[in-house]
Amino acid sequence: MYVSVRLAEEKCNGCRMCVFTCPDPNVFNFYKDKKKISVNASRCKGCGLCVVACPKEALSVSAG
Repeated sequence: MYVSVRLAEEKCNGCRMCVFTCPDPNVFNFYKDKKKISVNASRCKGCGLCVVACPKEALSVSAG
C-alpha cells in the first residue's frame, strides 16, 4: 500500500502553498501561464503538509 496526494484541479487557485510546504521539491509542478499545479504522485511521501497548507482544500492524501 502507498499513500499519495490527490488534487481537485477545479479548486486550485495557484497560490503555491503546497509547493512551499512540501519537503520534496519534485512532487508539485507550477504552471505560471495557467496558474495551476500538477502532482507527481509517485514522489509523494504522504506527509499531508500540503493538505494542511492549502487554503482552498484542493488537496487530499489517500491510500491506494
